[in-house]
Amino acid sequence: NDEGGKHILDVASGKGETAARLSMCHQIKVMMIEPRLSNVEATYKSKVLSKLPIKWQQRMEAHLVEDPDFISNKIQSLVSHIYMCFTDDTVANSIYLQDALNSSSLLLGLHADNATEAIIDAALQYKLPFVVVPCCVFGNFFPDRTKKDGTHVMSYEDFIEYLLEKDSRFRKETLPFPGRDIAIWWDGKE
Repeated sequence: NDEGGKHILDVASGKGETAARLSMCHQIKVMMIEPRLSNVEATYKSKVLSKLPIKWQQRMEAHLVEDPDFISNKIQSLVSHIYMCFTDDTVANSIYLQDALNSSSLLLGLHADNATEAIIDAALQYKLPFVVVPCCVFGNFFPDRTKKDGTHVMSYEDFIEYLLEKDSRFRKETLPFPGRDIAIWWDGKE
């Protein structure tokens, strides 16, 4: 799925598990924004492949018999990586991030820590759909975060409410797994 050269921007990608799944299972281009090194191929082999349906695993084995570099080549063709943090400042000042945003079809932040709000702000600025699954609040790092009622954002519930207050078009969904399971999303439409 090329979508005219566009990619999903996977912010705070960690080891690249989401990029591995999107690229190898769905043939979607992914640009990772993550300051740390990652090995998407190793992550795919160690965390993703064994959890796929047996027929997908068998199909992958057949590809590897034909071409031992199949996984490596596929990931290299579909996954790219910008090594930096995603903040309001880096978005405002980095031509690389601005170009990445301009060629994105979706912003994605799954447990993106302190990049979560910057993802939403960039989505609004660039009119891009986004999905975030907030986790850590970092209330002490963001003393200016206050809800519309003036309450300082210190808890997970406050953070969810604060993010939803940014725009009435945002939606909230509860995902079917334990832990931090709230997704906030917007389809990018007016």
